[in-house]
Amino acid sequence: MGILTKYGSKAVFLLSVLWALTSSPFVNARTTDVRYSVLCYHDIVDESRPLNRPIAIPKLNEMSEHSKPRQYFSQTIELSTLITHFNWLKANGYTPVSFQQILDAQQGKFNLPNKAVLLTFDDGYESFYNLVYPLLKQYRYPAVQALVTSWIDAANNSSITYGDVQLPRSGFLTWTQLKEMQSSGLVEIASHTHNQHRSVVSNSSGTKQAALLSPAFTHNHYETESEYKKRILDDLMTSSASILKNTGKTPRIIVWPYGQFNDVNVALANQAGFTHHFTLEEEQHNLPETKRVGRLLIDEETSLESIQEYLTENTWQLPTQRVVHVDLDYLYDANPAQLNKNLDVLIERIHQLGISTVYLQAYADPDGNGVASALYFPNRHMPMRADLLNRVAWQLATRSEVKVYAWMPMLAFDMGKGYEYVTDTRTLRPSQNAYLRLSPYSKKNQKIIKEIYQDLGLYAKFDGVLFHDDGFLTDFEGPIKQGQRTDATMNIEAQSKAQTLIDFSHELAKIAGQYQRGGVAKFKTARNIYASVIMDENASKWFAQDLDSFIKAYDYTAIMAMPYMESEHSITKNQANQWVAQLADIVLKKTNSNKVVFELQAKNWRNQEPIDNTQMVQWMQILDKKGIQNFGYYPDNFIENQPDSDTIHPFFSLKNQGR
Repeated sequence: MGILTKYGSKAVFLLSVLWALTSSPFVNARTTDVRYSVLCYHDIVDESRPLNRPIAIPKLNEMSEHSKPRQYFSQTIELSTLITHFNWLKANGYTPVSFQQILDAQQGKFNLPNKAVLLTFDDGYESFYNLVYPLLKQYRYPAVQALVTSWIDAANNSSITYGDVQLPRSGFLTWTQLKEMQSSGLVEIASHTHNQHRSVVSNSSGTKQAALLSPAFTHNHYETESEYKKRILDDLMTSSASILKNTGKTPRIIVWPYGQFNDVNVALANQAGFTHHFTLEEEQHNLPETKRVGRLLIDEETSLESIQEYLTENTWQLPTQRVVHVDLDYLYDANPAQLNKNLDVLIERIHQLGISTVYLQAYADPDGNGVASALYFPNRHMPMRADLLNRVAWQLATRSEVKVYAWMPMLAFDMGKGYEYVTDTRTLRPSQNAYLRLSPYSKKNQKIIKEIYQDLGLYAKFDGVLFHDDGFLTDFEGPIKQGQRTDATMNIEAQSKAQTLIDFSHELAKIAGQYQRGGVAKFKTARNIYASVIMDENASKWFAQDLDSFIKAYDYTAIMAMPYMESEHSITKNQANQWVAQLADIVLKKTNSNKVVFELQAKNWRNQEPIDNTQMVQWMQILDKKGIQNFGYYPDNFIENQPDSDTIHPFFSLKNQGR
C-alpha cells in the first residue's frame, strides 16, 4: 500500500499544492560550509479517524470523546500536513539525517549532504508512536523525540498537568514504546527536563515565567541563586537517570521547554552530562560541531513557503528600531489599584504605537537628579522601591510585543557613606554640576555594582541593557597627569578613561545577560552618548566618550538628540530643527546609521513643558528623509498621552512597514 493511499485523499490534494511551490524562486541553500537545519514538531492528529483520546480539556473526570469537541494546542498539526512536509522534503532534495550522523560528521566519519535536515518531536505524545513512527519507517527518516520524563514516569491512570489543563496519562508514550523505537535505530531519545516544562510565579505580583528561566517566588520568598541552580541541576540529573534506567542509554540532548533557557541552564546541563542543547532559534543553520542547535517551530499555520524560507536561510526580520524610553517613576504609585491602571495604560499605548523597543527604567529616581536612590527589583545592596521591573518588562514583551532594555546607571548609585565617589581633582570633592557617581577605579565599588547587575539579571527578564548617560569622566575626573597638560596628554587620558568605562560596561552586560533568554549571545547592549561629543571634536576629552568607540563596543548607541537641552541659551523651533538636521548629517558622515538610535526629547526641561507634537513629527521627518530609521524619544508621559499617540503614529509606527 502506498503512503498517500494509506493516509487518505486529503494528503493527495495537499501534495498537489506542494508541487506548485517547488518552482518558486527562493535562494538556494548555501553549500560553502555544509550545515544542517532542524524542524521542531509536537503533537500529531489524524482527522480522518476517531480520536482515541482527549487532546486538552479542563478536568480529567470530564473526559468524554462523545461530549467534548476536539481541542488542539497551537503546535498540534494534522497527519496529512506532516505527510505533506515529508513529501516536500523528498521532492526538493532534502535528506533527513540522524543525530548520530551529525556527530559522525563532526568527527570526520560522515559527510553531511548539502540539504541535511534533522526532524525533532517534543513532549512525548503517544501520537509519535501511533502516527509518526510508522511514517518514519515508511520513509526511512530518523528523528529525535524529547521527553518530559515525569510525564512518562507517571502512573497509567493518572493525569498530566500541562499549563492550566489536565491531560490523561494515556496521551503520552510509554517506556516500552520508546525502547522499541530506540532499538529501531530511527529514534534518538532526548530530555525535555523532568519537571520544568511549566511556569513558576516569579515575583510578588504573580507574574508567571518559564521555570528554567526564572527563580521562583513562593511563600513570600525569592528563590536564591543557589536554590535556583540546585532545582534545575537536580531536575536535569533526574531526567537523565530516568532515560538511562528505562532505555539503557544516557541522553545526549537537552531540549529546552518553550525554547527558553539561559547560560546558567547550559552550564548546569553540561554538568548533568548533556553534550548538546536544542533551542527554538531559527536565525541560521547549524554546523556539525555546534553544541547550541537552533530549530524552526512548526505549527498547523506554518506554510511550506515559511519552511522553505528557513531551509534556504531566506528568513527576514525588520531591522528598524523605534524606541520609547519609559520611566517607571511615572508608573509607580503607592496605591496598587492606581498602579495597575497606570500599567494598563502603558501596555495599551505601547501596543498601539507599534514600535520595536522600550528602554525601561530599572532604578528609582523620584527626585529626578539622575542618580539611583533605590531599585525596582530585588537586590542585596539598595532599597527596593517596588518589585516592578520584571512585571512591567514581561507585560511589555508578551502583551505589547516589544523588546525591552533595562535602563540602568553604570556608576550613578547613591550608596551613602563609606564608598569612594568620582571627585574633581581641583576640589577633591564630587562635582556639583554632574551626577554623583561611584568611582570605577575602586574594587569595592566594582564588586557592589557587579552584584547589583547580577541581581538585576537574576530577578528580571528582558532583552538588553541601556547604560545611562552617567558613564562619563570629565577632564578633571579620574586618573590625570598632575601639572601642565597638553591636548595630546588630555586625549590620551580621555581614551584610557573611555576604555575603562567600556570594559566595565561589558562586564556588567555579561553578568546580567547570563540569566536572560538565550544568554549573553542574544543579549543586546545600548549606551547613551551626549550629542555634544559628536558635534564638537573637543568634547571627547571633556567626557571620556566618543562615537567611534561606542559603535564598536555596543549593539546600539543611543544619541541624546535633544536640542533644547544641549543649547546654552533659548532657541527657536526652527533653530532646533536645524540642530537635529546638523546632528544627523554629522553622524551619517561618521558611521553606519544602523547602529545608532536618535533619542529625541519629548520634554523641554528648561521650561518643564512638553515638546509640541508638530515639532516632534518634524524631527522624525527630518531623520526619515536623511535615511535614518532608528529613532525614538524620551520621556514618554503615557498618563497624559504626551507625545500624542495619534499625531506621531503615522511617522513613528512600524506596523505599516512591509518587507
